[in-house]
Amino acid sequence: MENKLNVIKNYKMHLVALVVSIIAELIGAKTLYVKGIAIVFSPLIWSMLIVFAIYMIKPLKLVTKKDAPVANYMMGVGLALLIAKLGVTSGASLEEIKQAGAALVLQNFGNLGTILFALPLALLLGMKRESIGMSHALSREANVGLIQDTYGGESAEFRGVMAVYIVGTLLGPIVMSVAASVAISLGIVSPQAASMGVGAGSASMMTAGLGSLIAAYPKLESEMTAFAGLSNLISSVIALPLGTFLGLPITEFLYKKLSKAMRRGE
Repeated sequence: MENKLNVIKNYKMHLVALVVSIIAELIGAKTLYVKGIAIVFSPLIWSMLIVFAIYMIKPLKLVTKKDAPVANYMMGVGLALLIAKLGVTSGASLEEIKQAGAALVLQNFGNLGTILFALPLALLLGMKRESIGMSHALSREANVGLIQDTYGGESAEFRGVMAVYIVGTLLGPIVMSVAASVAISLGIVSPQAASMGVGAGSASMMTAGLGSLIAAYPKLESEMTAFAGLSNLISSVIALPLGTFLGLPITEFLYKKLSKAMRRGE
């Protein structure tokens, strides 16, 4: 009952979301060409930028921090509908998914690459134990729970994973959208492979990246949606065991080696 009452009280936020969604859809997907690289901005990106601009215009007070709990509640409702749609689409493309086979599972091990790139960079920037939470994985919900259970909610590792979680929530969809556009524009990967890649365990990131791919290859929409949806589901399921048995042990090992090496070089 309390949630329902809060939803009604925050009617301004819902009106803003509705109007901004309509505006974003009217703008549609736009492509920016930079030296031959096509970067697609999907309606989701426009809606995020517009709402952020509205939030920054303080005198309006149409969207405030007090709206965050209800916004999260409504996000859950929206994601439930999205997952249902993805499930239907995935079921209609079982043959294509079957042909992809082990690639859908094995591509998730690419998340371990964040350790090799992000950990040294974090240490160079002066981070300490926070770098373990930051770089052991993509740092979505499952990884936040893993770090909290392993190190505690007051630990430096937990501060690190939460920092990446928050930044990923805010900027992740934009980065994923641009990365997907650049990857297929340069011919680095196929549209199908890119759709697997955007399913990294975050519904918002997947939606943004998938929107860019669909804008570039509309004829492959059902196939790419199926790959992205199933990959996102597998990423969410595999995130915890992958982080427990590989991500954290590798990060801890490299942290000890790299931190010692950097101290010797000082």
